[in-house]
Amino acid sequence: MGVVQKLTPVKDSIVWSLLHRFYQEKGPEAWSKELVPQGSTANCYTADVYAAIAADFLRDCAAMDGAQRPMIIELGGGSGRFAWQFLNRLLRYQFSKDESVPEFTYMLTDAAERNVHNWQSKRRFRSLIDDGKLQFGQLLVEAEPVIKTAGGDTITPADLAGRPVIIIANYLFDCIPSDMFRIRDHEIRRVLVGIESETEGFLDQPLTGFEGLSETFATRKLDGDPTGHPAIDAILQKYAEREGDFYVTVPEESFRFLESFSNRRAPMMLLAGDLAYSDPNDFDLESPFIFDSYFAHYTNFDMFAELFRSKAGKVAFERLKDRDFSCGAFIMPGDGSTMDNLPMTYKSAQDKLKEFNPYDAHELCDLIKDTVEEASFRQIFAWVRFAKFDPSVAQACLPMVFTQLQQGHQDPDRQQLFQIYMESYRSFFPDGGDVSFDVALAQMLLAIQYNEEALELIESSLEEFGPKATRLYVKALILLRLKRKGQARKALEQALAMEPDFGPGIRLMAEHFAKAPAEVAVAEAPATPYEHLRVDYTDVDVRTKARDIFARSGVVLIDNLIQPGLLEELRVAYKEAVENWQNAGLGKPNNVGDKRFTVPIRMQAPFNNPALFANPVIMDLLTTAMGDKPILNAFGAVVTRKNARMQHVHREHPLLFAEDAVNVVLPTY
Repeated sequence: MGVVQKLTPVKDSIVWSLLHRFYQEKGPEAWSKELVPQGSTANCYTADVYAAIAADFLRDCAAMDGAQRPMIIELGGGSGRFAWQFLNRLLRYQFSKDESVPEFTYMLTDAAERNVHNWQSKRRFRSLIDDGKLQFGQLLVEAEPVIKTAGGDTITPADLAGRPVIIIANYLFDCIPSDMFRIRDHEIRRVLVGIESETEGFLDQPLTGFEGLSETFATRKLDGDPTGHPAIDAILQKYAEREGDFYVTVPEESFRFLESFSNRRAPMMLLAGDLAYSDPNDFDLESPFIFDSYFAHYTNFDMFAELFRSKAGKVAFERLKDRDFSCGAFIMPGDGSTMDNLPMTYKSAQDKLKEFNPYDAHELCDLIKDTVEEASFRQIFAWVRFAKFDPSVAQACLPMVFTQLQQGHQDPDRQQLFQIYMESYRSFFPDGGDVSFDVALAQMLLAIQYNEEALELIESSLEEFGPKATRLYVKALILLRLKRKGQARKALEQALAMEPDFGPGIRLMAEHFAKAPAEVAVAEAPATPYEHLRVDYTDVDVRTKARDIFARSGVVLIDNLIQPGLLEELRVAYKEAVENWQNAGLGKPNNVGDKRFTVPIRMQAPFNNPALFANPVIMDLLTTAMGDKPILNAFGAVVTRKNARMQHVHREHPLLFAEDAVNVVLPTY
């Protein structure tokens, strides 16, 4: 381990400057490459809860005489995903058709100037900007904050003293520089932190993450007051009255930031979710630091609560505490006023936060991705609705949607499927990474025969996200379905110009646009399909020819491998197994698709014939491909009846590794 920093007061630690450098250098990449986890907080479920509380705050303010236009300030906006989802939920779901939406301004801010510039290029924000509802600015969490708007103006907390303000901060205060103290036997001691790294010369290398860092702590006696801030020191003295031995994080910078907004005439509310202590009973001697691809620490929401209570305000937290995500609504009524002027706001905060945990939507998404293989359309609809149409959950369900559509087990409510997925797509917001949701969604619309809607979606996404081979390929598929062959060819040519080796595009071009002249096609047409891949089992050189074809093409078709007499025996035995399954004691045939069944069989005549399960030509091929001792893993009968739908493309076994580039160079396993 190499020393990165010797024992130093926590407030002076190097981790704070490293963290600032990390976000300045990464910009939107911190979210597009998922270095910073945002699924837990920037989801539609969280946005919906916050929007519901904010809507009642706006209603309360609209009922006040002479109230100015409220401003909603989001701190640490990052990719902009939460702002988009919050505004979508607020404007589309929180006010009835008969109710006018109160005027407000949403000020999306971040400390990193790169993020502010990135938001201005987002097409999805354009209508909100034009309506005057959305503005952008750079804002640091510091004692005397100033919003530097993208338009060149500056706004201070004093400028907003007469305007109702909502501050939104998700996973922000946990990365603002803080201090730390230890209270033992009612004595307050300063905490020192040392930082070490598994990487030699950590500070001399590009900062890609914080993995491999670790911390050690020590304490020393205080000289004078803990912080010199009267309100914070009074809270610490209150903590010191408690029994026990525990660390206390002191978010002094964040406290001073919020305090700068607290001297005001109009009401203010903070909606914050974070790694945080909301109850002093939870203080302990565990390290509050997290070193991962990002850095964070457990902050102290109880100090914020004390600030708001000192201003005649109230605070609402979740009923079931979770310091991994503590969420609170901190409300103050403004000087000379009381909480009686905010009746809907406080009740809404209590009701909405009581059973709230934004991890619910995040955990549901992980559950779907990791453990659920098949689900009914009703289950898929329930998951997406539960997550408030969150696009991450909708995308996680798409593979199951396609499986159900291809297998034809059940006929979906196509209108509901269309509506649910379009709702999710409206909530989708590009983080700066590769966008694929539109492509998958357009293919789903094709599968349910919503051809015009698929074309409208893919054309709008081409305008919004730009051309990409997969996007243009799907557009070609749609145009072919609509019998607009000339336009389809043009889209396909554009796709192949961008990616000449794009396999699906090459195959589609060959199938629809690269046919040989008719007379040549007739002259050279093979007598049977895939003639170059075929060999007959009766050929004396069948083994050599089969190996050569397999080595060259990766597949070989062996005609007449199973003799007609054996096939007839198998057919009769299969029919008996199906019709008499209750007496056979092997279980009922399992429907695995449209008119497609898996039938349990015993290893007895006629199924125990080696010509069927250990044919010498097949064994020769298997040993060539797999080695001397291939293992027969399973033996059964999957039978497709007449007029069955095409079976969906699938593997019988997962690949060893996630990346195709790794799997293709590995031997068969």
